Amino acid sequence: MFYQLRVAREKDGDVLEAFLKQAKTSYEGVKEGFTQFLMLEDSEKNIAGCLGIEKISCDQGLLRSLVISDKLHQGHIVTLFQSMEVLCEKHQIKTVYLVANQHSSADFLTAMGFERAESVPEELFSSDHFCESRQTEGAVLMKKASG
Repeated sequence: MFYQLRVAREKDGDVLEAFLKQAKTSYEGVKEGFTQFLMLEDSEKNIAGCLGIEKISCDQGLLRSLVISDKLHQGHIVTLFQSMEVLCEKHQIKTVYLVANQHSSADFLTAMGFERAESVPEELFSSDHFCESRQTEGAVLMKKASG
């Protein structure tokens, strides 16, 4: 099946929020616009996957709300992450953080260039998503710096 990757627009807010709710993941800030999302859509314009970035300082961001339908495979996930790197560069985000809540995802993220963060930047505590995510048992903060 064919999938199109694109940056979510303001008019996508309701559909994106519904997709995140269905996946039982955080949808806070989707419609407020302080998080930018990449979306993978199928040929019928249904969302099949998404990944968001919340800018937490002038050069730091928090990846959030990675949701992938069972139709997608690992190559699609890699494409989402690579495309997010381009979006981060465009917005001068040099260090990206994320909270991994499964051991298997931590292995994948390490392969994508992320490493366990040794400390938690104060700016992350301004993110409700971060504060909520770190409460998950086994949650690990990871980061990736560019350049």
